[in-house]
Amino acid sequence: MIRLLTLDDYDPKQIEKLCNALYTAFGVGCESAKVPMPSGVGDPVDARKLLDQVQTVRAYADDKLLYLLHKRLKDRELPSGTVPTHGYAWYGKDRAVVTTHGVKNLEEGLKRVTRSAMHQLGHLWDLHHCLDPRCSMYPPWTPSFANGEPIFCTFDREKSEQKIRLAKS
Repeated sequence: MIRLLTLDDYDPKQIEKLCNALYTAFGVGCESAKVPMPSGVGDPVDARKLLDQVQTVRAYADDKLLYLLHKRLKDRELPSGTVPTHGYAWYGKDRAVVTTHGVKNLEEGLKRVTRSAMHQLGHLWDLHHCLDPRCSMYPPWTPSFANGEPIFCTFDREKSEQKIRLAKS
């Protein structure tokens, strides 16, 4: 199950559309709830600190928690330099965060937010970055990422389906 946990106020209809898109992408249920923003995560928000401190909501031990917020996430330092961060995931674990910062209207920006959410959830299911620019697992700091469709390449779709089938619940 994917738990979409909002840290800010969003239109429930748009959150439902995002849940439906994630259900279509992964074939597992998606439920949403609002949780409070923890204090001391900074502005811009330190994604690692946020995932350490934020409230969890789960029904099963292997639920994947995706947090959604309006605030900007702190840029990340990579060996190649500083990159803007639209999401962050604990690879192979249970929590990820995606920001809608810079998206004026979630309805218009739903494709980008869905692609970012799929990317981060993919990391939770042990998916690596993909070399196919059409795939949602393509590196998100590339200029073309935001314009892509929220889809997986055949390899990543099959790998995610295998991981989900092997899940505990």
